[in-house]
Amino acid sequence: MGRSWKYVAAWLSVTITAVTVTSLGVRLGVAPALTADPPVAIDANRRYTELRFGLQEPTPPATTPTRAAPATSKAKPSRTPASPPRTRTPTTRPTPSASPSAPSPAPTVDRRPRYRVPADGGSIMVAYSSTRVDVVDADPLPGYVVSAVRRSDTIVVVRLASAGHASVITAYWNGGPAAQVMEDFTP
Repeated sequence: MGRSWKYVAAWLSVTITAVTVTSLGVRLGVAPALTADPPVAIDANRRYTELRFGLQEPTPPATTPTRAAPATSKAKPSRTPASPPRTRTPTTRPTPSASPSAPSPAPTVDRRPRYRVPADGGSIMVAYSSTRVDVVDADPLPGYVVSAVRRSDTIVVVRLASAGHASVITAYWNGGPAAQVMEDFTP
């Protein structure tokens, strides 16, 4: 009977070891696939850079409209005599010319802060505000072609592309001026 207890003890220790190793394997191998965070794939041909500029744009303080106190005295309406009827005098109108005589309105000055966003394919100059983001200037390196797409009022995507490489700059406003630069090295 002493020998059978040795077999039972050996079987029990091997079973406990197998269950422990299996549970650790399941925890390390299967559990990450069941969590809410998907695994992150690393693309060796791409490089991402996140840029933040300045501080958040100051917002003007809220002002409450002031009301004028209502007048307590009532004025009597008065009648004014009607003005005599006007007589029209014939006037000569100038003939329309090629250039308009009205002065053109002065262009408004853009006072938004501007930031240069560098990339491997060149750089762009971006004007930022909390309501609008605009690309003001693009300076691509020789051999690169520039294209820009507006995703919304506060998101602009600029692509500096050449054969085998592209720099994609996403300029956006997220609590302050920011940009993301993605370098794509396609073989």
